[in-house]
Amino acid sequence: MKLPSTKSSPNSTTTWRAPLFLALMLGLFSPSSGLAQSSPATATVTITDDGTGRDLAPRFMGLSYEMSALLPEDGKYYFDAKDRALVKIFRTLGIKSLRVGANAVDNPRIPVPQEKDIDALFAFVRAAGVKVIYSFRLEKGNPADSARLASYIAAHDADALDCFSIGNEPNAYDKTFETYFADWKPHYDAILKAVPSAMFDGPSVFAGDKNLFPEKLADAMFSGGHMAMISDHYYVMGNSRDAEKKPAEYRARFLSDATDIRFEKAFAAVGGKLMVKGIPYRIDELNNCFHGGAKGVSDTYTASLWALDATHWWAAHRILGLNYHTGELVGRDGGFGAPNYSAFLHRSDGNGFEIRPPSYGYLAFTQGALGRPLAVSVATILTHSFTAYAYRADDGSVYVTLINKTFD
Repeated sequence: MKLPSTKSSPNSTTTWRAPLFLALMLGLFSPSSGLAQSSPATATVTITDDGTGRDLAPRFMGLSYEMSALLPEDGKYYFDAKDRALVKIFRTLGIKSLRVGANAVDNPRIPVPQEKDIDALFAFVRAAGVKVIYSFRLEKGNPADSARLASYIAAHDADALDCFSIGNEPNAYDKTFETYFADWKPHYDAILKAVPSAMFDGPSVFAGDKNLFPEKLADAMFSGGHMAMISDHYYVMGNSRDAEKKPAEYRARFLSDATDIRFEKAFAAVGGKLMVKGIPYRIDELNNCFHGGAKGVSDTYTASLWALDATHWWAAHRILGLNYHTGELVGRDGGFGAPNYSAFLHRSDGNGFEIRPPSYGYLAFTQGALGRPLAVSVATILTHSFTAYAYRADDGSVYVTLINKTFD
């Protein structure tokens, strides 16, 4: 919503009192959500604009897919420029970044996409208005093959390319930074020789890495001018199979203020350190629970509020962006299977897509995150969980999102 005084000037503070029983999304607290609306209360929201800071990164909102999504199935491509339904979903949700890679990029049982597959992908992304973070195989990969495909992309698709990436969660198979770097650098060198202007994303490790892959890669390579960003992955709620054993407890965790505390710790451990040095930081794969999300939790409207709050939280900390993992199949439980956290899925009859709960969070974010993030503080009674975020648009308007996460 717009703040009542939409043209207030920078270097100002505005305080607004909001009734907590205002639901952010109509029908959210339905029986299917597993939550019930809480008793009324009042929150005091204070918005401060000191006139500093940058606008939200233009490609902040993104999705992440398995590399296998580029391969045709029964002669048909998932990423098809003629698929008006999928193009419309991307544009409606405000998706600006598409990362392809994930577990499938390093899986030897899955073929490496070739030129025809790449052509289909980039035709789609032009129609959808996004740019691509394109991954190459690292584990048992071939640097010469990576360079050949990178050269093809640079020659044909530079206009729709964000950057290249090499491997996925290499800290799962390279246990030290030194062994990872020895594997990674030949690919980097081969690609850069073939495409002297190439830019890279990396190391795309899973969060909690004690070997400091992100920081060490930044120290080793950022000054060279070819690292577009330093990245990692984050699944804040842990293992999906654990969450499925206690769905009610995990739905409550999704909306708990303790989740924001975990975000703070994760940001301080990696992103905050990098950004102090002026190094762009992106979470190029994330969602709520790893292994595809939890049935009865990640596929409920609780996940809508979780996604909205999480996306705003990271945007308020001015990182480069997020890529929520999704698709028809994702890496889970040692193989690949249908995700419970998917943003949308093909309908069983093959006609169009079923919009899943996380998409409503993504849509609400892109509708309200316009311009430059502002400082916001919230005061309410301790029994209530309520967050707020604000942005100043280019025309001076202030957009405010209020999220009531309280339930009985």
